[in-house]
Amino acid sequence: MKNLQVINNAEFFVRENIKMIMKLNINDRAALAIKKNTKRVEIRVNKENSEHDYSKLKENDVIEFTSNNLGVFYVKVKEVNHYNSLNELFTLEGTRYTTSSTDDKEEAIKNVSKLDGYENAIKKSGVYAIHIEYLYSENTVWEELYEKAKKVRNPREVSGMISAGQVGAAILTKNHNIYTGVCIDTASTLGMCGERNAIANMITNGENEIVKLVCVDSKGNVGSPCGACREYLMQLSKNSKDIEILKNVDTKEIVRLEELIPDWWGYDRV
Repeated sequence: MKNLQVINNAEFFVRENIKMIMKLNINDRAALAIKKNTKRVEIRVNKENSEHDYSKLKENDVIEFTSNNLGVFYVKVKEVNHYNSLNELFTLEGTRYTTSSTDDKEEAIKNVSKLDGYENAIKKSGVYAIHIEYLYSENTVWEELYEKAKKVRNPREVSGMISAGQVGAAILTKNHNIYTGVCIDTASTLGMCGERNAIANMITNGENEIVKLVCVDSKGNVGSPCGACREYLMQLSKNSKDIEILKNVDTKEIVRLEELIPDWWGYDRV
């Protein structure tokens, strides 16, 4: 369940594992740089009467950015550093990943200082360097999940009795994180499908609610979870029936988990 918490008149969604979602607008150039991983630090200030307080951001919080061309995309907060001036910020952080417009320190200081309200805000309360990691974009989430599932595949013989990596899976959680896994095949019944491996990764990291799933076989085709995986998925959460599973990467055709396991027996227990 998600609770609504109001901080300085801003709405933040607090997830089950106490991760905050902050909603911000961003220009298209910076948004594209973040998606390409050439911009890894977002510079923000606490303006007077602003609805956002960047001092509240913590590691693993999520920022929901909106830009005109890219639409909505998500990043994870890795670190937040506070500086008294832009000179201090760019001296310690550099310009390589902090700005999408220039590599020159003095020009970077000049450009940021010109932003609406920044100069006065910095004089009053300093400036924040928010280290971020791109997660995914709402407009391309299925393609991104497919590529992650495809990339993680690595067919190999682990031993004379175990092979792995022929199938890859990627899952998107309610908290906007993506976890991957590969299949492990054994000479007995102790193997594990890629979906369950990804689930194990998710649970290890403290989550249990999935919203989207993609499975890719050795030929690059999208596959459907086996019966055991369907049952495993259903037992994770009362909302598991709504998990969307990709059927066709080109058409973006999906199927909901409850369609693959009708009349499930355990609704009164999860």
